[in-house]
Amino acid sequence: MAISDNDYNRARAILIAAGSNSARASHEKHTQGTGSPDGHGQSLLRGSRDEFRTADRGKPNLQSEMTQVHYNAIHAAAQQMGIPNW
Repeated sequence: MAISDNDYNRARAILIAAGSNSARASHEKHTQGTGSPDGHGQSLLRGSRDEFRTADRGKPNLQSEMTQVHYNAIHAAAQQMGIPNW
């Protein structure tokens, strides 16, 4: 199932706002309506998740090894793209 450009770009913006440099380094999608494979969205999520886990290591009250802000951003981005598992 393809992810629309708008959904991918909104998810990317959520992750950038939460401080993800890997999301910032990714490119905005502009596939002219064809969308992107789920794998592109999963990669965006995984990169940000790994980055957040590294940054949050040792902090208190972690959820899935991330602060609540980072955890919420990852899940909001996944929901925006319609990706249940990554």
